[in-house]
Amino acid sequence: MKSNFSSLKLVAVVVLVACFTMSYAQCDQGNVYGQRHQKSGVAIVIPDSNGNYTVPTAAMSLPTFKGGNKAMCRYINKTKKYPVNLKNQKISGTTTVQAKVLKDSTLTDVEVIQSSGYQEFDDEAVRVVKSFPNMIPCTQSCEARDMLVQIPVVFNYEDEVAADKKKAEMEAAKKDILKPITLYFENDRPDPRTRQDFTSTEYMELYNAYMAAKSNYVTNAGKGLAGTQKSNAQNAVETFFNDSIQTGYERLVKLTNFIVEALKDGQAVEFTISGFASPLSNSDYNKHLSSRRIESVLNYMSRAHGGYLAPYISGYKPGLTIHKVPEGQVNHTFSTNATRETVYGLQAAKDRKIVIDRISIR
Repeated sequence: MKSNFSSLKLVAVVVLVACFTMSYAQCDQGNVYGQRHQKSGVAIVIPDSNGNYTVPTAAMSLPTFKGGNKAMCRYINKTKKYPVNLKNQKISGTTTVQAKVLKDSTLTDVEVIQSSGYQEFDDEAVRVVKSFPNMIPCTQSCEARDMLVQIPVVFNYEDEVAADKKKAEMEAAKKDILKPITLYFENDRPDPRTRQDFTSTEYMELYNAYMAAKSNYVTNAGKGLAGTQKSNAQNAVETFFNDSIQTGYERLVKLTNFIVEALKDGQAVEFTISGFASPLSNSDYNKHLSSRRIESVLNYMSRAHGGYLAPYISGYKPGLTIHKVPEGQVNHTFSTNATRETVYGLQAAKDRKIVIDRISIR
């Protein structure tokens, strides 16, 4: 028997499964306390005028939290507050909340239809659902309709403890990760002898090539010197490779990982990335070189984690703000005119750099 939408005030019921875990995979799988549920929008029936139930037609679109179930779970995890009294007693529970998504996208008639057995859980679940932003309403044949949604809100003590631990670890990590990071480059890299501002090369490639050339830089650092002076110059460059170039790259990896996790958690990230060059060429050339160095670092970040950050770096997705500052050459003069010595020497190595600073995550 066909459905008669125009004659119904209550057009449908859809079950949306939400969970309180730091891993949002359960939101997709609908695995709550070991019980398997279908994905959102699959288990849905529509009563017709005679009270019979039928599966909706393909012409129907269901109410949707903007961004989908993962976005809904992130919102709930960020908004909910585990009742302290129940948390101290290590109590878990599930409250099923029902709400009507009106055709104007607003939610109304929010109420508990299946209690957890604990008033604190029930009250908090209702508060969280009432705070939902406007949802995308149900449509039937392109016409918006009212629809009821039921949201099982899960309070899991073990998940809450894990979330607290992760939050504490992230706060501790911030103290080191948010400090300025300096990355170093080989002479005239990337894309030598060009005046382009962009490059397809990513920093990891440049870093690996630079580290592979360490022995060459160490040997040439002492060129023209003898005895203790030569040994000191070579030792200084070797130490710089191990303590500065390598450490800078490792910190870039950690920062990139941290930014990915912060964005997944719904936080906003902002930083400044500045490019520098040694004063071995003219100022205009060094401006372009500094721009390419900035782009190489952003290329690395864009390609890491399967390209997760690419739409944020391009500006397609909001949440990441990057300030690019191609400073050009460092303003000082070398004590020698020997190009080979300055290219391979410690001071030139320190000048060829990128600095990432003013990092904020909120």
